Amino acid sequence: MNNELIFIRHAETKVDKNISIPEWDLTEDGYVHANDIKDIPEFQDVDILISSTENKSYLTIKPLADKLGKEIIKIEELGEVVRGDGETLSLEEYNKMKKKLFEDFDFSKNGWESVNHALNRYSKAVKKIDEEYNHKKILICTHGTVMTLYFAKLQDKMNDLMNRRKTMDEEDWGIIKNGKIIKDIVK
Repeated sequence: MNNELIFIRHAETKVDKNISIPEWDLTEDGYVHANDIKDIPEFQDVDILISSTENKSYLTIKPLADKLGKEIIKIEELGEVVRGDGETLSLEEYNKMKKKLFEDFDFSKNGWESVNHALNRYSKAVKKIDEEYNHKKILICTHGTVMTLYFAKLQDKMNDLMNRRKTMDEEDWGIIKNGKIIKDIVK
């Protein structure tokens, strides 16, 4: 890696079971957080802004893009773990499914993407981004679970996924520079 990659999780999401997950909007607090992001000092000299194709990621960094006068590049492969029937599960069922995924990296059921598949897809997308640019500061806004997987893999902490994911907030972000984690996404 020859670029500085800043990873930030999307802001708080407004769950709306009447529309598909990728189209979900931000909550009022999410919009406040997105507006605050544009003033974080470490983000003021970003060269490139990238988000997943999910609306919540794009909306999270849009105020920063507007302030910097930059376009946001959307990359589908940076999306969250495919959640299959995630829209119809109760919170308890959703959490049980995520726990099972984190315990068995090849587990897949009811259209859910396995951890291994999601991590491979996400890692390839990050590698492609890094290879496409040289000596740039790139902000990437994506999703909590795939970011947790990626940073855990880089630190050989795949056995602690649930704890890492539980401690990650919308405000958390991390930095990878020259292939090394400079700032972890969790505290």
